[in-house]
Amino acid sequence: MLDPDDTIAAIGTASGGSPRGMVRLSGPRVLDCLDRCFRSSDSGIQPRDARLSCVLAGSVTLTGDDPLELPCDLFLWPNQRSYTRQPTAELHTLGSPPLLEKLLRTVCDCGVRLAEPGEFTLRAFLAGRLDLTQAEAVLGVIDAHSSDDLHTALGQLAGGLSQPLLQLREELLQLLAELEAGLDFVEEDIEFITADQLRYQLAAAQAIVANVGSQLESREDAIDLPRVVLSGLPNAGKSSLFNALVERYSATSSDQQALVSEQSGTTRDFVTAVIILNGFACELVDTAGLVANLENHSIDQIAQKISGQQRKQASLVVRCADATVGEVVDGASEEILVRTKSDLLATPPSDAASQVVCSSVDGSGLDHLARQIYERLTEALRVTSNPVALTATRCAESLRQAEASLTQALQIVEVHGGEELIAVEVRSALHALGQVVGAVYTDDILDRIFGQFCIGK
Repeated sequence: MLDPDDTIAAIGTASGGSPRGMVRLSGPRVLDCLDRCFRSSDSGIQPRDARLSCVLAGSVTLTGDDPLELPCDLFLWPNQRSYTRQPTAELHTLGSPPLLEKLLRTVCDCGVRLAEPGEFTLRAFLAGRLDLTQAEAVLGVIDAHSSDDLHTALGQLAGGLSQPLLQLREELLQLLAELEAGLDFVEEDIEFITADQLRYQLAAAQAIVANVGSQLESREDAIDLPRVVLSGLPNAGKSSLFNALVERYSATSSDQQALVSEQSGTTRDFVTAVIILNGFACELVDTAGLVANLENHSIDQIAQKISGQQRKQASLVVRCADATVGEVVDGASEEILVRTKSDLLATPPSDAASQVVCSSVDGSGLDHLARQIYERLTEALRVTSNPVALTATRCAESLRQAEASLTQALQIVEVHGGEELIAVEVRSALHALGQVVGAVYTDDILDRIFGQFCIGK
């Protein structure tokens, strides 16, 4: 466990150049650090004078062989009314990476240490600002690939998952109190809860946990990027289309390219790259061409097996056909049909209205195809999206344990078993739910969650 009494610092903005950048600090020695490195432009007001949250204009003298006075705006939370419930500061300045690194080095020279991944959010959790599902939602906000992902993560951050489970946990605590009160007065013949009431409350709780658990299991892979698989006969232009889409829509410059040749069957393995379509990230996959009746155990047969696996795992299949050979394409309704090599045609294909016609050479039709892919993927996400989509597998396992305990408690009620046995199962369910909402946790759980964060969050 990291020491929450250390004062930590990190660059809190994304890597790369930008108009503005920020270094964040948190911990008991924040004001001491600012006294040593920050000077307010108003000589009458210094950070240590602040009693409430404030913004101060000023500068920091960067340490090093060539001291530099760097203008900064200081956003200061001098008390416990901050994200971490510790004195917290943000130094906002120019977004030049070298300047931000020098600024970070300067504040570290003033007695603070570099933050570990997720350490700011970990402190917020330990201080009671967030529960574990909300901490995971912070990670979901950081990693959101689309506006729908962001909306789901923000809903979870606002308590979309933890609030109903917290309410259920409170109800089970009340139920356990009534069961244990009955055990204390077993010889007095006092009934605190009837068998029918007990059966009803346990069944309702079990149904809630089962419903949330089933939703969670169906979306365990929601944080994976959607896969768009290019499929079609050999030499149908799949690899050229892959390269053209990656060149136009890749988030970063990439040397990942599919091999292109006039000889059919060039692609035998599959190649992947991440592309961004209207702010939505997906994984593009180029596969080997579809060939039937291959010799057993041949390399081509292995390539066909790999291509089939990729199509089965696809969120969307883009079926490619060479527009110059008049191939009859009978694709499934959920596929996008694409006629490639349109630059070699004198006139558009007769069925162009029902398909995407494009060229990897002159780029015609690529934007139309990109819109089709974006609309298909986002529509599918809208259908399947729910408030628990970004929660980790940790929650799913805990919910399975809670459901099993509640189911066992119901079975004990049905056979008129002792209330002490029912109380044991309710306690077990409470423990499992506590792991979901953060009332019960271990260092191992925290390491797994916060180890996924980037530094500065």
